[in-house]
Amino acid sequence: MSARSFKKILLVLLLVNVMACNFLTPKSTPEAADIEKEEQAVYSFFVHSGSGPAVLLQDTATDISKDDPQQTIDYVKGGLKSVSNDTLDDYLERNAEPSQLSPDMQLEVDYVLLTAEEHQSIFKQPDGWDIFYKKFPGSGGYTVFSRVGFNNSLDQALIYVGNMAGPLMGAGYYYLLEKENGEWILKEQIMVWIS
Repeated sequence: MSARSFKKILLVLLLVNVMACNFLTPKSTPEAADIEKEEQAVYSFFVHSGSGPAVLLQDTATDISKDDPQQTIDYVKGGLKSVSNDTLDDYLERNAEPSQLSPDMQLEVDYVLLTAEEHQSIFKQPDGWDIFYKKFPGSGGYTVFSRVGFNNSLDQALIYVGNMAGPLMGAGYYYLLEKENGEWILKEQIMVWIS
């Protein structure tokens, strides 16, 4: 065997080895603690307090239609052109079931969690908003979040955020964020509802 043939065989074996390693090495998935940290950072991006603490609904929500979820998914894909399949798939998986926000989140502002029972008790009253603002003066209304969907590298995030500040003062959006230089930056948004 000539030196040239030996080099070709060695090169082919090396390429096969590299390809096998790339194929067999599983994609790294982020650790739960890293996901939780980034989720709180995304929530912090949207939480603002007035002269009082921010009020967040404890229960998460997505505004995905129960009658036709594919319609909502198509709307999100059509409106957020840069959303990756990984990010959207993670969003759908993390929001398959409702969950509750943790009272231990680090959001850089003071906040309170409003339970579903408290919300119902306040807003079943005809003067619900008056009761709300007496209980949470300076809050500027309340916010509802979905869980945050991420891509595998934790540098793209998808979230649903709804805000209500009065009977006809609210809106819900899907937001796409990307992480640049260690900070979450808003890239795209689409409105889902307004009142």
